[in-house]
Amino acid sequence: MTGAPSRLPGPAFFEREGERVVPGAHAASRWGAMLNGRTLAGLVAWATERDHADVAYQPARLTVDMFRAVPVEPMLVTTTSVRDGHRVKVIDVSLQQGELEVSRGSVVLLRRGDPPPGEVFSAPLWDAPDPDRLPTLEGGPPWETRPVGGDGRSFGRAAWVRERAPFVAGEAHSPFLRAALASDVTNLLANSGDRGLGFINADLTLYLARSPVGEWIGCEATDHADADGVAFGSSSLYDRGGRIGHVALCAVADPRLVTPG
Repeated sequence: MTGAPSRLPGPAFFEREGERVVPGAHAASRWGAMLNGRTLAGLVAWATERDHADVAYQPARLTVDMFRAVPVEPMLVTTTSVRDGHRVKVIDVSLQQGELEVSRGSVVLLRRGDPPPGEVFSAPLWDAPDPDRLPTLEGGPPWETRPVGGDGRSFGRAAWVRERAPFVAGEAHSPFLRAALASDVTNLLANSGDRGLGFINADLTLYLARSPVGEWIGCEATDHADADGVAFGSSSLYDRGGRIGHVALCAVADPRLVTPG
């Protein structure tokens, strides 16, 4: 949609097989033989651009419902145009394995144009160090993570992330896809405790004022609350030029990754 797509070497998260996509080892979750949230968000963004790319429109909101464990198995990703207006487009996305819908999403696309006159409130600038000045997380996931304010051994509450592997084999990462993949880091940053991550997110909503420029995306946790095993978390997203968006998600307690007391 905007920005230059980037190609990466190495094994991909998914391979195309006819009308289906087939997940590889990178797509597996920390919780076992199931697809992780970032890949589901990535598939929603990827399918939207595959079927409805239009440079005149900004992908302004992406929502993914993660209502069941999704096996690491081939799936069909289909899209439906719900609204094809002059200023607003809405796309529904369905992820299916066999006859079963395993996840779903939607994307709102808004027409780009000139901003209105006058000054509007703006949040303070993010004062995080440049990612080139930070260590890479040791033993991290198949995407590169550089925690802000840490020693390279834990995620903390903010981090820069960039992709290290192709998402779909033979295809470049678009800026929108990279933002969708980075957005799921919010659960790690906002909902982790002093014994690890004890919440698994059941949804994700990404808002983008603009698409990221460059390979690095910064994510800083902005809020968390939980009660009776239910939580929400949120974060702000950045590139090196400043703030680009916001992420919010809800989560349910799952102690499998928590260190016993």
